[in-house]
Amino acid sequence: MPHPESAGAAAAPQPSPLTPPNAGEQERPLPAADERATTRPAPDALQQARTFAAAGETAAAMTTLRALIAREPRHARARAYLAELLDKRGDSAGALDELGRALEAAPDDVVILCQRAQLLTNKGRYDQAEADLRSAVRVDAESADVQFQLGVLFCKRARWREAIEPLRAAVAGDPDRVQAHYYLGDAYNSIDELPSALSAYQAAAALDPTHHRALQAIGIVLDRLRRPNDAAIAYQRAREAQRR
Repeated sequence: MPHPESAGAAAAPQPSPLTPPNAGEQERPLPAADERATTRPAPDALQQARTFAAAGETAAAMTTLRALIAREPRHARARAYLAELLDKRGDSAGALDELGRALEAAPDDVVILCQRAQLLTNKGRYDQAEADLRSAVRVDAESADVQFQLGVLFCKRARWREAIEPLRAAVAGDPDRVQAHYYLGDAYNSIDELPSALSAYQAAAALDPTHHRALQAIGIVLDRLRRPNDAAIAYQRAREAQRR
């Protein structure tokens, strides 16, 4: 290959396989196997993909990730991030496939186990989600994210009493997690432990004053506690928050 300084003025630089596509949001095709063998990998392709995604260049991010995975098929975090982007595009099947491959390479990765469990929970595949979360608990029982997702899963399955312990652990491990307080309120409310439910909902609303569902729930609990005037104030705050 001629030195850049000896090339003619009309010689154009060859595009890097990590260069973002110029045309819209279409992914570029992956380089051929012989091209991959002679192309020097980027120093941090995963970070470059994150930079593309943060700039709104999702297709460029996905192209970068696919090129990285083609070079390193067992790169679990690259597959997990590709799964995240696929899910945002509505391709949950593709996301689950990538997460499955990621966990084949890194079966004890708690972050990826939680990521797949959340996606499975959202799709109503609760048994599979719980299996992933049980695996995550065996690896890191202290993880606030694991405990939170386990509590949410139990709430969605109406296993309210079982939800309380993991949600309390999630709140203890991450006191600023608004949704942990909110779901803990739901769990307490559903088993008629109203003072505890009120406290949890109030904690959620204190962290996020625009959380209209928490404010609405405060009103409901106050009504159940026969405090209609306070309930009316909570309902008004909920309406105001919802209009924002």
